Formats: sequence, structure tokens, C-alpha cells
Amino acid sequence: MKDASIDDLIDGLASDLKPVRPRRVVRGSLWVAAGWLGVGALLVGLFGRRHDLATGVMPPLSMLAFWLLAAAGVAAVWSALRMGLPGVGRDYGGWRWAVGALLALPLAALFVFFGEAHDPAEAAQRGFDIHCLAQGVVSGLGVGAALFLWLRASAPTSPTRAGWVIGVAAGAAGATIIALLCSSDDLVHITLWHASAVPFSAIAGRLILPRFLRW
Repeated sequence: MKDASIDDLIDGLASDLKPVRPRRVVRGSLWVAAGWLGVGALLVGLFGRRHDLATGVMPPLSMLAFWLLAAAGVAAVWSALRMGLPGVGRDYGGWRWAVGALLALPLAALFVFFGEAHDPAEAAQRGFDIHCLAQGVVSGLGVGAALFLWLRASAPTSPTRAGWVIGVAAGAAGATIIALLCSSDDLVHITLWHASAVPFSAIAGRLILPRFLRW
């Protein structure tokens, strides 16, 4: 009689349950790709691509910065997507290595800045200047929104860390988009006005997003 009561209790508790669609990284990756490529295509269509892309090749410094930023963005995206999956003891720190490699840009820019008198400073002040940074931050909102929605639906165990990683991913994505628009090949300009979107977006993600990612 007791066993029957327990079985009835279990059946009663489970009768209203519905199967949950499993979360897959592929689906989240498609969201991110749509946000990244969609915003990039929109801005290139509105403002036009940098003139040297007509030949299909960026200058070496711009190409190096582009791929460093892209690598940091992809690593951060991957870490953020995995935060939305159930599991214990997962390692989410891979993005730190890519961001660490990205530090090569400001270090190299310092050497250039102090090694070539005032030319780099003047170059950094020309072109889009603050507009590059602003557009970079805005350009990353597509990726940031996709990751936010992905993690919002799963409530990560560490909202603070998730906010950081979403911000890094969004900033790096936005910086790669601006690299397709801004024709400057000056390392100081690229570091100051392009790559700065990464720490700016990371801080914004840390301050704004954690409260919305909690249960």
C-alpha cells in the first residue's frame, strides 16, 4: 500500500511535466554568427568597406590586428556558449589566452608611439577617431545580444563571469567589423580606437548584464 502511494505521488508529480528541448551549442553559434555577420554586412553596406579591400588584401598590420581580435572574439563566444550548458567542472577560461595574446597590440603600439616621435600620435588623432570606438561598441551589440539571450535562457552559475565574457566577445566582434570600415593602418590608431572596444564592452557587460542573468 505504501509503495503504491509513493508510485501515485511520483506519477502525480510527473504528469504535468513536458520534455525540454536540449540546448545545443550549434544553435547558439548560429545566433552569434547571424549577429556578427548580419551587423557587419549592414554596416559595410551603409558606410562602404575600406578602399584597400578592393584588392582583397589588407595591409599587414591591419590584417594581424583583425585576426587577433577575431581569435579573441571566437574564444570568448565559445566560452560563453558553453556556460549555457549543464555540467559540473567545465573549464571556461580558454578565452583568457586569446585576450592575453591580444595584449600584443597595446604593447607594440607603445613601442611605436615612443619610437617614432609624434607621427603615431598625430595619426591616431586623424580618421574616424572616437567614431571608430563608438561604432565598434555598437557593432558588437549583435553578438552581445545573441549571447545574452542564450545565457538568459539557461541562467549561468556565475553571472559576473558571464557578463565579462559576453562583453569581451561583443567588443572583439565589433572591432573586427570596424577593421573592415576604417582604412587606417597605423598601429596606434588601431589599438586606441579599434581594440579599445574590447575592454570598454567588457566593463559594460560586467556592470550591466549580471543582474539580468540570475535565476
